Amino acid sequence: MNVTEALLSKNIFSRPGKPLDDVMAIVVHYVGKPGQTAQQVREYFESLKTQNAADKQPDRSASAHYAIGLAGSILRLIPEAEKAYHCGAAGYTPEARAFFGNYCTDPNSSPNRVTIGIELCHPDDGGQPTPATETAALDLVRDLCWRHELDPRTAVWRHYDITAKHCPLWYIDHPDEWERFISLI
Repeated sequence: MNVTEALLSKNIFSRPGKPLDDVMAIVVHYVGKPGQTAQQVREYFESLKTQNAADKQPDRSASAHYAIGLAGSILRLIPEAEKAYHCGAAGYTPEARAFFGNYCTDPNSSPNRVTIGIELCHPDDGGQPTPATETAALDLVRDLCWRHELDPRTAVWRHYDITAKHCPLWYIDHPDEWERFISLI
């Protein structure tokens, strides 16, 4: 597995530089924009730093630790020891509240403080990752589970399972494919 360092610059909107409290889980996402490359995902997250927190315009915080491209390239955007903004929300599913506890109930916290986020690129509106993207994702998730001593049956989540957001779309619309993904880890 080849991972390319493409770290975001530190900024308040996509790479706050704050340490993770622990790694309790891995969260799989899809980029939501068909045909986007891993580099374009990185550029989007990096562009968020140009927002002005002092103006009256709404700001957006978003990022992930990894982005996986259509051909299976893996970019590390944020070090695993740092927090990324990928699964915070105004509300959480009952399953997430049970698993993450105070990270879902404390208004000053979120599962972002204990999770590693992975964005999957996809070629079309259905959100299905290419075979190369999925293979790279399986390799990365397998490695993360091994290094962080996580059981993939309980510690690998879809974004949907935490916030009810329809992400990653393919694996929500095809739950059997998600079960297959987990079984291959």
